[in-house]
Amino acid sequence: MEQAGFSVVTDRHNDIPSTNGPRLGTLKHSNSKILTPAFMFYTKCGSVPYISREVFEKIVPDNQVLFNFPLPTCLSFHQPLKEFKRGLNAFVGLEKYLSCCSITDCVVDNPQGYNKKDSVAIKTKSGNQLINYGKYMDIIEVFKPTMYVTLSISDINLDSSPSAIEKSVNISNRLFKSCLERHHQSEVLKQSCMIAPIQGGYNVQERIRSATFLSEYHDDVLGFLFDGFFTDGSIVEEIPSDLILPIVNKTMECLPYDKMKIIFGAWTPSLIIDFINSGVDMFDSSFPYITTERNSALIFDYSLKYKNESIIMDILNHKTDENVDSSNDYEICLTDTSHFEKFVPIKDSCTCLTCKKHTRSYIHHLLVSNELLGSILLTIHNLHYFNQFFKDIREVLMKK
Repeated sequence: MEQAGFSVVTDRHNDIPSTNGPRLGTLKHSNSKILTPAFMFYTKCGSVPYISREVFEKIVPDNQVLFNFPLPTCLSFHQPLKEFKRGLNAFVGLEKYLSCCSITDCVVDNPQGYNKKDSVAIKTKSGNQLINYGKYMDIIEVFKPTMYVTLSISDINLDSSPSAIEKSVNISNRLFKSCLERHHQSEVLKQSCMIAPIQGGYNVQERIRSATFLSEYHDDVLGFLFDGFFTDGSIVEEIPSDLILPIVNKTMECLPYDKMKIIFGAWTPSLIIDFINSGVDMFDSSFPYITTERNSALIFDYSLKYKNESIIMDILNHKTDENVDSSNDYEICLTDTSHFEKFVPIKDSCTCLTCKKHTRSYIHHLLVSNELLGSILLTIHNLHYFNQFFKDIREVLMKK
């Protein structure tokens, strides 16, 4: 079986690509094909939180899906998988899907300062575990993912010092070269692809230094990950666009156009559009997961159009709807007492299983009673809504 491949669909004159700008792409592997812009489905311990594989298949009925397996949530699988020998996908019952193994769990708080020399601290339920590149590549050989992010120092945020940022880039570059050398030596990983993580925090020059170094190995990687912007996944929505977008745009100029660009985190839909306009192809489902965790449901109405080589999104005013009392532009909190006797779906126009069968009042009761079914129904709705959002984005790009 061949490695996964990524290609960009372009209609530019003379096929001369632009560094930045929204684009359609295709990620192919075997019989699977994922159209981008898209997102990876976030998992914990090998499954999408709150729902089984059977329920997931009703949300997304085809196998054109990419799962993200954060190492901190599945590191404990390493030993049993050495005996199982068929890889992580088969172990968790997702063998027909594509998978990516990443270093950081992007929805939790990842404490800083536990890394030592060229070993990275992986936060697990049993505490921090130091992983060097050799042990990490041993794990990847056992997991056998479709793609994986190389080991790096990513515990950088807005408060990190210039010396800490410079150190993270230096170590991450060394770790990348070590992982690359091991990858080329491995027979097992001939079917897996590498994702190069760009570090540098909010320092543009360090970002450029990281991207320039990694771009020299563009023939060896499937894509690039914009990493190291935050250490606490719950505050990602608070990061202002005017702070992060100039860094992404400037870094993007140093990267090869034909490679997949990835960013993880619970970014708001408006910022996701901005990232897509900057040339990012792949995200993850941290945002709908965190929305579910705060007992909320996505309900935002939006209109999308393509104008001046950018996608424009307008959030429509839904506050005139008597059934909506939103806590922000994107969601409603269903533990609010106003939903106690609201016998309507979460969203009248939504076609998800939750909205077809259940009312806000019932879900409100489940949530305030701490019944697991409440989170299950919210997850079904939020993933469906988020998936439809990306489908609509791709449709706008196809019609441009």
